[in-house]
Amino acid sequence: MSLEYPWLLLLVILPLFIFRFSPAYLQPAASIYLPFFARLIRATGQKPTSGSHIKQRRFIQMLALCLSWIAIVVSLARPVLIGEPVVVEKAGRDLMVAIDLSQSMEQQDYQLGNDTNVSRVVALKALLTEFAAQRTGDRLGLIVFGSGAYLQVPFTQDIGLWQTLLQQMDTQMAGPATAIGDAIGLSIRAFDSSTTEQRVLLLVTDGSDTSSRLDPVDAARIAAADGIQIYTLGMGSITTVGEDKVDFNTLNKIALISKGQAFEGNNSDAISQVLKQVNSIAPATFEQQIFQRKTDLFPYLIGPMMIFYIVIWLILWLMSRWHNSAATPWFNRYKQEAKERNNVN
Repeated sequence: MSLEYPWLLLLVILPLFIFRFSPAYLQPAASIYLPFFARLIRATGQKPTSGSHIKQRRFIQMLALCLSWIAIVVSLARPVLIGEPVVVEKAGRDLMVAIDLSQSMEQQDYQLGNDTNVSRVVALKALLTEFAAQRTGDRLGLIVFGSGAYLQVPFTQDIGLWQTLLQQMDTQMAGPATAIGDAIGLSIRAFDSSTTEQRVLLLVTDGSDTSSRLDPVDAARIAAADGIQIYTLGMGSITTVGEDKVDFNTLNKIALISKGQAFEGNNSDAISQVLKQVNSIAPATFEQQIFQRKTDLFPYLIGPMMIFYIVIWLILWLMSRWHNSAATPWFNRYKQEAKERNNVN
């Protein structure tokens, strides 16, 4: 337990100052008019006073007043019951994943655990699903790009939702070409709503930029100015030539300009190792806020006190009515008749 405003307890002594320094309340009382009052005073030698008196309280009234005032003052000091510490975790980093869904991602040249060849996009989905599960505490976003770039999932802490929408994506849903620069540009726009200082973009592609309106290197410079680190993952081998060649030179420039890193993922194991490296380089972080729940206790103090005060008031009111009734003639006659009936019986 604790008091939020303990200094208010000083108000407990306030009635003592009022009682000591303020005049007493005088209440008019019944009196008899005497035309010879002056002679009576001279004869008795007494000093006359005003036709009023200080009404004395009963002990129960004083007790109720004192307890009520103490309850009010303690309630003003706001007693609270402090609960167990509660830890709230807040995302510390925003991580955007931009995935190339061009037609070349359909090539079945990657393997998973059962040693069967699967397409690049299927292998990437499986590995990114495991990667996302390790990012607890971060907000994840998802961009897919082909001929154009599209925001699939805005930044969210719902990792399950992110994984579900990742599994629903498919090749060529964004067009057959590759727009790396537009994907970076869309990521920059997505980061505009981010309030975290740690911003990371994981760019995954298996080709070269063929349809961007924004040059990828220029886009990387803008991202670097906004504090966005870009990690590039080229799905293919550096030795590949022809149409399937990955533009590792551009990917290296993008990573260098944005203070990120460039990786080569020419098979499933290599991609898995790359994602582990990304996890170690840019680990999931979160901020912890600890607070304690406080339950106000003044209702449990004022409630019973009000009931006690009302009960005392009712008892005193009934006693007053009883005494007033006892002083009336008809009540005396009623008691006399009742006594006579009892004697007869």
